[in-house]
Amino acid sequence: MVMRRILGTTLLVPALLLAAGGCGSDEGVTAVGDPAAPEVIVVSGTAAGGEVADRVTALDDEAAIATYADRFRGPLAGNIERAAQAVDVPAGTRLVAAVVAVGCDVPPGVDVAGRGEDATFVPEQVRSPRQECFAPVTTVALAAVPQDGGE
Repeated sequence: MVMRRILGTTLLVPALLLAAGGCGSDEGVTAVGDPAAPEVIVVSGTAAGGEVADRVTALDDEAAIATYADRFRGPLAGNIERAAQAVDVPAGTRLVAAVVAVGCDVPPGVDVAGRGEDATFVPEQVRSPRQECFAPVTTVALAAVPQDGGE
């Protein structure tokens, strides 16, 4: 099952926004979602490190969130922690995260497929990608996805 996230229904999460810097408005936190599907929060930061992940990482508690966030440089680490705390994790779901892009652009949206630790995030393609940037932007997606074996 694929749950579609549409950028047109973007919610700003004011408490999580970063000050602009590096690559301008590409840095920050955006909650992207459709009201009928679980919330996906996209967090990005310039020159924060990381590599695009094929698999999600479960963020089951504060220690797991801190360990995941600590792999990134600069303000992205703290923004990931705050974003994880802001996600509503209903019963029967599990908070997961993954790096979905590292490059000059932040994807306009993210699709989520699968359940639990088998879930994957698929970033939407950027319509007009930049050819050059001062430093790459790391984009991390977080969402509460259905647990394995549940509906």
